[in-house]
Amino acid sequence: MTVLLDICYFLGLLLALPMLLYKSWRTGKYRTDWPARLGRVPPEQLRWLQAASRSGPILLHCVSVGELLSTRLLVEELCRSRPEQRIVITTTTDTGTARARAMYGSGMLAQQVCTLRYPLDFSWAVRRFLSAVQPSMVVLVELETWPNFIRFARRRNIPVRIINGRLTERSFRRYRLIRPLIARMFSAIDRLGVQTQAIADRFIALGAAAERVEVLPTMKFDTADMVDQVPGADALSRAVGLDPQLRLLVGGSTGPGEQDALIAAYLGLRREYANLRLAIAPRKPETVPQVLLSLQRAGLEAVRRSTRPDGSMTPLLRADQVLVLDTLGELKKLYSVALGVFSGRSLIPLGGSDMIEVAALAKPCCFGPHTYNFADVVELLLREGGAVVVHNAAELQRQMKIWLEDAAAARAMGLKARQSIVARRGSSQRYAQELARQGGAWELGSSDRNAKTSQP
Repeated sequence: MTVLLDICYFLGLLLALPMLLYKSWRTGKYRTDWPARLGRVPPEQLRWLQAASRSGPILLHCVSVGELLSTRLLVEELCRSRPEQRIVITTTTDTGTARARAMYGSGMLAQQVCTLRYPLDFSWAVRRFLSAVQPSMVVLVELETWPNFIRFARRRNIPVRIINGRLTERSFRRYRLIRPLIARMFSAIDRLGVQTQAIADRFIALGAAAERVEVLPTMKFDTADMVDQVPGADALSRAVGLDPQLRLLVGGSTGPGEQDALIAAYLGLRREYANLRLAIAPRKPETVPQVLLSLQRAGLEAVRRSTRPDGSMTPLLRADQVLVLDTLGELKKLYSVALGVFSGRSLIPLGGSDMIEVAALAKPCCFGPHTYNFADVVELLLREGGAVVVHNAAELQRQMKIWLEDAAAARAMGLKARQSIVARRGSSQRYAQELARQGGAWELGSSDRNAKTSQP
């Protein structure tokens, strides 16, 4: 099986090579860290590992930025409760690797936390990596399971666990096509902590043992900031010409073409609401030109955040101007000064964007019907009155008008969304307690003790 997998990986890499080279040329991806991708641990990190405690480090694998941020409190709690414990955090993507190094490359936690690139799943790369790291436990965040990695970890008697497990209905259907391979892999996992009962049922249907599956709410509920004011939001507002008297609607993490629906809704409302303003924050930088073109065609002027840094002397944003957030790391600031938010990548079939941050800020939120990547959070928010679904520009305009007409009702929707999150916090601490003990079942909160796992 190992040789067969290596051959399949090699053939897949050959087939994908033209696309990888093109993306590398266009975006700069895949150009760095190739020794690390092939299982080599840099000398500095290797010395750090050799100085680790005899029990070996806990290896915590986060694919990219989202998974990495969701584990922040977990890592802090582990380091606080076990000062002698070393933790190796691995990431797959370039952005995740860069963020991990920024988070743990300096400061107090740098003494206990080391960041590495997760190796490709070739058998020789995995063996080289595990021989260097020698983890006492492997903890996979959400769902990043690779057959060779899990197989060789189990051969070395290294426990493998999943935390914050997540498996969409779409992924479940695809995995069922290769169920024998997936079932063998899942059967080798010691324990699985998953976000909902529906996800638990999917894991079990794919071969995970029911008695090894526990249900705990997503750790993203723990890391969401429950605040009304975000540091830096006032400076951003002054720089781009947003005044407290203006009422701002934000399209956050938008996908290709969604700006047209936002623009249409805005044009339909601005004549009636003179103090209304719109901000669009594209999910990916490469879609910014499309947004600028759409604004130009609609007769609107784009105000790019990158041209108005903090400290700029800027007049108030006019009704014929739309703010375009073309910088990174500032979306939360924009959300915090919004009257309401449209969460993007949802009017088009891209799976939606994470709306937990919006809910934590107590902002009313709407999104399109394509939210399969966040189905469980969407179900929660809709059930508890903390969000609403829109299907097109007309419905988006109608929902925005409701918020503009009744600010109290809009605020009430935001507060319901926040309370939905607050009521389900605490998973990070319970996971940390379990990992620190390195044995036993995860402790469940009172709301989760009755969760059952059953073969569908």
